[in-house]
Amino acid sequence: MIREFLTYLRSIRGYSENTTRAYGKDLAEFSQWAKESIDHARWSTLTRDDIDKFLIHQAERGLKPSTTNRQLSAISSLYGYFMREGLIDHNPCKYESRRKQPQTMPNTISVEAIRKAYNKAQGMTKTMLGLLATTGIRLQEMLDLRWQDIDFENAQLRIMGKGSKERIVQTDASVLASLAQVRQYARPEMRLFYVGQRHTRYLIYEALRPYSNSRQLSPHAIRHTFATELAKNGETTTTIAKILGHSHLETSQKYINMAEIAAPRHSITLNQ
Repeated sequence: MIREFLTYLRSIRGYSENTTRAYGKDLAEFSQWAKESIDHARWSTLTRDDIDKFLIHQAERGLKPSTTNRQLSAISSLYGYFMREGLIDHNPCKYESRRKQPQTMPNTISVEAIRKAYNKAQGMTKTMLGLLATTGIRLQEMLDLRWQDIDFENAQLRIMGKGSKERIVQTDASVLASLAQVRQYARPEMRLFYVGQRHTRYLIYEALRPYSNSRQLSPHAIRHTFATELAKNGETTTTIAKILGHSHLETSQKYINMAEIAAPRHSITLNQ
């Protein structure tokens, strides 16, 4: 049943491969725990109390609230799927509460470090750095880009985000100019970058490393930087959520909170 559910998440709900894989791992853990801890355990007979015991067990193992909350979401989503399929008539997770998570500030990289890395980088690395820095898109969103998603005239990108939600983001014309040499050889349906997440993270890290001692030099740290700069420039939570493709305003609000303790700045410009 878990396999069918994961297929549903990918093909119908449009979940990313990373999220689907994480849900699969969480559900496999819960299933194994139930088999070992509950006599004659079946999905249809597990109760809210059983799920409570599993989450307590996971917390006692030292798992962070963010992890156990994701596991609860995976279990709840699975039961929601069972209900839609008519396999059960209730969701034992429906009123289950999440563990509170400590408030942490997003890890960012200085704009100056990103600018220096961009101006020094070459080829594909330069283009990827430019796209990440000027749009704040997620790593996978960038790797999913196809030539037909680029509006060269208006310097815009059509992004297919989480949950298959489409949005338009603005970039810098100079970033797109670096693609002009290969544009004529590409078909519209072809991807811009045929490279995996791990290798891309390595390229970004190596490009940034000489210019920053930040604890995390990653594509997502660039996204945090982009969002924080938007907040410093006075953008509202709703606008930030729209640009970054956030599903929940709470996710965007943390950048507003961070900007309140920093001096206002301009959005990221790369050629200075």
